[in-house]
Amino acid sequence: MRILEIGAGYGRLAYIFLDQLVNASYCIIDIPPALFIAQKYLTEVFPKEKIFHFRSFKSFNKVKKEFELARIRFLSADQIELLPDNYFDLVINISSLHEMTREQIKNYISQIDRLCNGYFYTKQWRKSKISDNKYISEKDYPRFANWRTIFHRQHPIQKMFFEALYRIS
Repeated sequence: MRILEIGAGYGRLAYIFLDQLVNASYCIIDIPPALFIAQKYLTEVFPKEKIFHFRSFKSFNKVKKEFELARIRFLSADQIELLPDNYFDLVINISSLHEMTREQIKNYISQIDRLCNGYFYTKQWRKSKISDNKYISEKDYPRFANWRTIFHRQHPIQKMFFEALYRIS
């Protein structure tokens, strides 16, 4: 299973997946300094794992072999566009899309649609707290026709959030 998390914080969810799914690989896309904190944390708690450390590259083909041999991978936000189509079985974004502008959200959703051949889980504010995206609400997030809704609901504990799971094919 290939998992991608966009905006992973320090890597707490990655830790759970990597610890429990021994055949899974995990890719984190984030902005500094969060990316570096996650990289430090996960390389320390999984010292024997092959790691694709963050670095600058312009072509996925130049790093493909090393990337695919690694179980844990770290990329910057702009590198999402370099990844091959339909590469991930599961894409996760928890509580960070709502921090972006609508243009950034649209780009990330398009990238998720392109990269995911499986499931996309998201949890966001039901209405954002920032004016940068004109207070986007859950009904405003873009979705594609090929996305089948598994569930879309108010989060059962954090009532100001919604969570949704989509099947993308």
